[in-house]
Amino acid sequence: MTTASDEIIYRARTGGEACGVSRAAVVTGGSLWALAALQYAVTHVVAANAWTVPRYDWLHNGTSNLANTQCGLFAAPNASPTYVCSPLHDVVNASFVLTGVLVILGALLLRRFWPTGWLTDAAMVLWILLGFGKILIGFAPENTNIGLHLMGSLNVPLGSVAILLMISRTDRWLGVAGLVLGLLGLAGTVLSTVGEYAGPGFYLGLGPGGMDRVAAYPAILWLFMAGTATIVRTVRPGRETSGGAAGRLPPGR
Repeated sequence: MTTASDEIIYRARTGGEACGVSRAAVVTGGSLWALAALQYAVTHVVAANAWTVPRYDWLHNGTSNLANTQCGLFAAPNASPTYVCSPLHDVVNASFVLTGVLVILGALLLRRFWPTGWLTDAAMVLWILLGFGKILIGFAPENTNIGLHLMGSLNVPLGSVAILLMISRTDRWLGVAGLVLGLLGLAGTVLSTVGEYAGPGFYLGLGPGGMDRVAAYPAILWLFMAGTATIVRTVRPGRETSGGAAGRLPPGR
């Protein structure tokens, strides 16, 4: 049983009765999202720095190369062969799985925090699917089962769409950031995919690895921003949150 001080009350923007959600659940959910993004970024930087023969190329090598379990030439379908040798591939694969688990748990805890409606419901489903995609990638590195790996990679555009569905459910600054990141992620996905078939010109000078990051990183960055904003606004003393990851405040507060 929660007390009034433990409860965040919000009213669905689409109508209906006032609803309550545990303050602890919101803080935990936001923390899980922020942690998912932070450990993902740190793991990739550490793994890239450990790749020394030859040096890891952020513009040429994709994120999945860091999780490749063998050393030697590897070519994804419709892509040019590239040399891969990631000594911390097990750590990266574990990070993919952990990212997926944290995103799913965070989405489940935060699902009642935003104003209700089909946009929020659809976004939460996509975040959960993104989480399962990350888990699938972690268990199926590109060199072990490329089919399952590519299926898991669909989490990348799902994240961009989820961000765009959320832009009207958050405060203005997070909505604007979400609009930019969501469109950037979708553009990166399209250019990265087209570049594999039509040539490197579609990478816009960023290389396959660079465009891969344009596609994948926006969702990770948004998770960190939304999770952090949720925590900050929720723990402010004497203020209640009125729906929205960035903390919509009730009129007059």
